[in-house]
Order: sequence, then C-alpha cells, then structure tokens
Amino acid sequence: MQQLGLESEDDYLERLRGAAPHIVEAELRNLLNLVTVTETCFFRDASQFRLLREHIIPTLMSERTARGDRTRTIRIWSAGCSSGEEAYSIAITLEEMGAYKAYAGWKIEIIGTDLNTRALEKARRGVYSPRAVRNVEGRLLDMYFVRQGRNVALTDEIKRRVEFEFGNLTQTPMPSTGPQDIIFCKNVAIYFRTDVTRKLVTGLHGTLATGGYLLLGHAESLWQMSEGFSLVEHERAFCYRKGPQATQNAAQYVVPGFSRTVPSRTVPGRTVTQPKVRPETVITIEATTRYDACLAAFRAGDWDAAESALAALVAACPTFVPALLLLGGLYAHRGRFDEAMCQAESVLKLSDLEPRAHLLLGMIAARQQRAEDALQSLRRALYLDDSLALAHFWLGNLYRDRGDVMRACHEYENVVRDWEHHTLELTEEFASDLTAEQIVGFCSHSLERLQTVNGER
Repeated sequence: MQQLGLESEDDYLERLRGAAPHIVEAELRNLLNLVTVTETCFFRDASQFRLLREHIIPTLMSERTARGDRTRTIRIWSAGCSSGEEAYSIAITLEEMGAYKAYAGWKIEIIGTDLNTRALEKARRGVYSPRAVRNVEGRLLDMYFVRQGRNVALTDEIKRRVEFEFGNLTQTPMPSTGPQDIIFCKNVAIYFRTDVTRKLVTGLHGTLATGGYLLLGHAESLWQMSEGFSLVEHERAFCYRKGPQATQNAAQYVVPGFSRTVPSRTVPGRTVTQPKVRPETVITIEATTRYDACLAAFRAGDWDAAESALAALVAACPTFVPALLLLGGLYAHRGRFDEAMCQAESVLKLSDLEPRAHLLLGMIAARQQRAEDALQSLRRALYLDDSLALAHFWLGNLYRDRGDVMRACHEYENVVRDWEHHTLELTEEFASDLTAEQIVGFCSHSLERLQTVNGER
C-alpha cells in the first residue's frame, strides 16, 4: 500500500475492484511475491531423495517396462518449487544414479511450479548462496556447480533438465505437461485451511497417474484428507502411492550402468560406533569458544564446516553436551539417523535427565514411523522440560495420526499459546527444516482441522 500511496486496506480493495482484470492479476502476483515463503535448500530431507533413487524410480521403470509401456515417459513435478532447489536436487539425483544414460530411450521430464514469480526467475537463473547448498557434499558441488564469487551456479546440463512455470496449486493443480508420475509437494499444505488442503489433495490425486508417488513434508499427513493413497515404506523413508498397493520390494529389472546405491559420505565398510565417553574431561573456555564457532557455521548453513569442527570438538571433549547435541542435530538434518542417535545416547550416558537428548531420539523415531518409540521419548522430554515446543509439535502430529484428537489438540494448543505469550523457543539445533512461524502456522491449521473433524462426529 505504501508503494501505491494508499492509506488503508479498504482503499487497496477499492482500487482492485475498479481495475481491469489484467491489472488485478498483475497486482495479485506482486502481492504473492511479497507474502509467500521462499526459504529452502538443496537436498532438504535427504531420506526422500534416497527413496527416489533406491525405490521409486526403479519401481516405476520396472513396472512400465514389464507391461510394455509405449509412452516411455516419466514426469516429475516439484509443486511449490520456490526458487528451484528441490527440482534441481531431483535432477542431480537422477544424474547421479545414471538414470539419463541407463534409460536413454525414455523421456524424463522435471517441472517446477510456484506462484512467486520472483522465485521462479531465480530458479531459472540457477545461482545460489552458500546457505542454499549447505546439504550438498563437496563432490557434487564440484560436478554440478561453478563458483560465482561467494555464490555458486548450476551447470547448464542440470539447468536443461528442469522446466519452470507459474502455477497456483489452489486453482489449477496440474502443470502444463499433463499427468504426473511423481509429485513432491513439501511444506505447502501447512499454510492452508482444512477445506483448501482437501481441495489440494484431491487435485494432486487427480494429477497423479495410477501408481504414481506423492512425497510430502515429514510433518505433513494425509490423515482425514484422502483415502486414495497407500503408505509406502522403504528403508525407513516414507511416501504415498496412488492406486494399487506398492510391493515392498521393487521388481528386479535393472539396466546395466544403473545404480540404486546412494553415494556415502563415510568410508566404505565403516560402521557407526558409539563414541567413547570420558566423564573426567574438563570443559575449557577454549572448548566453548570452539563450540560458538561451530554454532555460527551451523546457523550460516555451512554444514560441512560445522560437522568437521564439531567432530573434532567432540573427540577432544566427549562430555561437552551442547556439542554432542548439535552434532546429533546436524546428522539428523542430513538423514544420518544412526549417527544422530549415537550422539543422543552418548548424552544420556552422561545424564539420562537431559531433555534435548530425549527430544532428538523422539524426533528421529517419528520420522522413521516408529510411533511408540517416538511417543515414549517425546513424553520423557516434556516430563523433564515442558517448554520444548518441538516436543509438543511432534507429539501433536503423532496423536493426530493415531486419531487421538483431544491429545493432539492439547499439544498444538501448547505451541500456539507459547507463541501468543512470546515464550516459544525452538531448540535451534533440531529445527532447521521449519521456522517458528511455520510451526505455529501448522499447529493453528491442524487445530482448525481437528476441531472441524471432531465437530462432525
């Protein structure tokens, strides 16, 4: 309104009412550019890209080949793609697994849609900050990016793999390329009312080809939203599939030169071992200074530097609880859950009354769909510290998925109340996927949805 020289919302609405349709549409797009959330990064939730590589693509190719599919096309849609990090992560994953060469006779289409035109322009440019590529290992940075000052730019080869177009999920869900085989729609529905979410899910279901896959954010669920999907699990990663039940094991159709194995960042043959704990270690001022530097690197998105420095710090000071927890949180963000649990368990060996260690174990269990373990750990965390907003948030999600509306509402209300009272604090080393505003928005929408469902009973 300041840009237009208007004093009130009424003046703004009146201006729109009297404007031509094309002016209204242009103004709406300008408004959306200002209010939509565009924060994201490459390879956000590594377990889903592992699922794409090890299970989804092999399964689709196996089934299509077995039935003699003549279209020989796989379509992948990044819905709500923001500035393109997710769509390009998909392209890099396919490149790494050898899909483009192994399936040379196939056409693999990747499209990203968003309603933020500025974000789409950035996606087409393909230039990103260090924070956006914090999850990208060094080898992939060297192969698929080139340096541009402090930033990095994608190679033309990867950029050519992806198309971007404007799309509003609440109006015209299907992209111009037609029915999709795989849809990534992560952390989008958390902003919508219940009725809008149902409409979105219905649209996504209609857009998916039979047997197609839907991947949501790890805090999102189709509970009370749709019965047209079955839950698929592979190596503790999860997604939804439309139509016939997916088999637990992908058919054994393998093309020479094609690899399902995810490149490991650990030494081949190396096992994850429990760190030794030496209770007599003294925490020095030097150690706290080193920890502050690790935390600064973590906040800046330089996760490789943070991990390297934290590993050295933990080796030198294995009883330094904040460092153990930060390293555990970092491992969890990168999908390395076994290593993350080792750090949490090391903390509990020092003190089984450390609530954040129980919180970390509970969050990991929830993401791995180990509901009972998650409930137990999260309840312990809240027993020791009932101000842990993330524990309330994850408990609410677990109760919601079990159909326990009363308990779910109670947990979500705790988060919203703390936010309203300005007392909400996130355990930052465990909360990089979602901001406080996003979590509160998700809890508010979930409360509305649950209360609506409860009122219909």
